Amino acid sequence: MNDDQNPQRAGDGYKCLACGYNISGLALGERCPECGSEVKQFASPGAQTSGKAITSMVLGIISIVTCMGYGIVGLPCGIIAVIFAKKARLAIQAGSAPASSQGMATAGKVCGWIGIVLNSLMLAYLVVIIFVLILGAAGAAATP
Repeated sequence: MNDDQNPQRAGDGYKCLACGYNISGLALGERCPECGSEVKQFASPGAQTSGKAITSMVLGIISIVTCMGYGIVGLPCGIIAVIFAKKARLAIQAGSAPASSQGMATAGKVCGWIGIVLNSLMLAYLVVIIFVLILGAAGAAATP
């Protein structure tokens, strides 16, 4: 058989990579009826993930990795990770994000909270050390 006579067609649930329109039944090389872009490949159903869920997971991991930075970098990353996880979960519930993003959003939330706790402990440790150093220096200066 010749490929020109029997082209590969998109199955049910496949979406245009440019606009997300359902292109079920279109062949490679045809144009998307919604945006007019050429169909060069098929995005598998559910292949897209919410950007908020990905951002949440990445920032959550960064907050854990940077916890030894005394909370300066990791604490804001952890807080933003928890916020993005909440927004991703709300988008999934509203149907504007794929349900397959739920795992990443949950991972981002968990990593974010772990990062917040670890970074808060490191920040508290830094404050105690600075306080002890100040008291030690003041005590040494007061002694004749």
